[in-house]
Amino acid sequence: MVGSSTSVDVAVIGAGPYGLSLAAHLRGNGVEHRIFGELMGSWKHNMPPGMLLKSYPWASSLSDPWSQFALKTFCAERALDYHDELIPFSLSRFIEYGETFQRRYVPLVERKTLMALEPGAGCFRATFDDGEIVHARRVVVAVGLHPFKRLPYQAAHLPADLCSHSGEYGTLEPLDGKEIIVVGSGSSASDLAALLYERGVSVSLVVRRRQLDFAGRPRPRTLFERTVAPMSGIGPGWTLATCAKYPQLIQLLSKDLRVWLANIRTLGPIGGAFMKDRVIGKLPVWVGHTLQSIETRDGKVLLDVMDASGARRSMPADHVIFATGYKIDVGRLGFLNPTLLRHIRVVEGAPQLSAHYETSVPGLHFIGPAAANSFGPVCRFVYGTYHPAHHLARHLSAVLARCQSASWVPSYDLKALS
Repeated sequence: MVGSSTSVDVAVIGAGPYGLSLAAHLRGNGVEHRIFGELMGSWKHNMPPGMLLKSYPWASSLSDPWSQFALKTFCAERALDYHDELIPFSLSRFIEYGETFQRRYVPLVERKTLMALEPGAGCFRATFDDGEIVHARRVVVAVGLHPFKRLPYQAAHLPADLCSHSGEYGTLEPLDGKEIIVVGSGSSASDLAALLYERGVSVSLVVRRRQLDFAGRPRPRTLFERTVAPMSGIGPGWTLATCAKYPQLIQLLSKDLRVWLANIRTLGPIGGAFMKDRVIGKLPVWVGHTLQSIETRDGKVLLDVMDASGARRSMPADHVIFATGYKIDVGRLGFLNPTLLRHIRVVEGAPQLSAHYETSVPGLHFIGPAAANSFGPVCRFVYGTYHPAHHLARHLSAVLARCQSASWVPSYDLKALS
């Protein structure tokens, strides 16, 4: 394959829940495509073993064209314990579900890394790490959150052996025997702190907020509660229910309203429902402490933090993990050619997308979390896989069919971008 050159109608970049769901729908619609990336890569390598899914199991299924293979079906086929809400779903089992989904609906996932994406004459030129060059009429980027890790500016100067982001784990073995501070208040922070504590690691949790919040444990809801705040795939309430069910309507709203919804405060940061008892009363939790500065001394890292009263303290550790979330910025995708980058209109760093998940560069699409500023917060959840997979597969099938009937005369020339 080294040095070879091939062509394809659609190249899907990323083999997580969004990429797999889209590829399944493309196959169901008879669209020629290839999907590139490591199967469930971020879930396997960037989330710690023992983690539980934050979303309800009923809202954590990938999307297949016939809606036949939900998590519930996967568990039933294997005689595994399952409940839509009351039994948490483990990371390891979710990865197994994704692998089974792939074998059933996406027969070939090519484990290779995109190194460069450049404009060409009516197509994109994609160069991969094995030397293969793929000319694709359409490219769909489904890379998830991992490329967009956010660290506080105070940590910019710290070496990797003293500082890391929660999205870099993975196995926790390298942290055994060390004194660890986890900074953050969301599910990544509380999950990591609990898992480290249960491994026997000395760990503290530093939280800027006045309290550490956790989702309530699932319970039967009254008719009144269901009416006033219906449960959706991304949380309770009419606003979230609308966002979850109608992302195509969210895309029609004003830019400011879309961005507000994408970052709606009711979605977090918040710990998982089953993690509270594994954190509170088990390990030191410093709430209301704001990071002021960081320095290193004698091979350790020192955090200077200030509490709500203005009192400051210095907290030493062998290593600090920042569970400080993600910020979409397409400029951080190293494979994007500078010419493409210049022509992608953005909304606060995220690509501005059409109703067909298409950027201002014709033929280049984004799905998953990078689409949240255009289609709302459902794009940040596995529950959001259905709409882009279903809609985009049908759209691309129709567009490519028109191209073929016209002997594929491209309506645009990407190579002319300057």
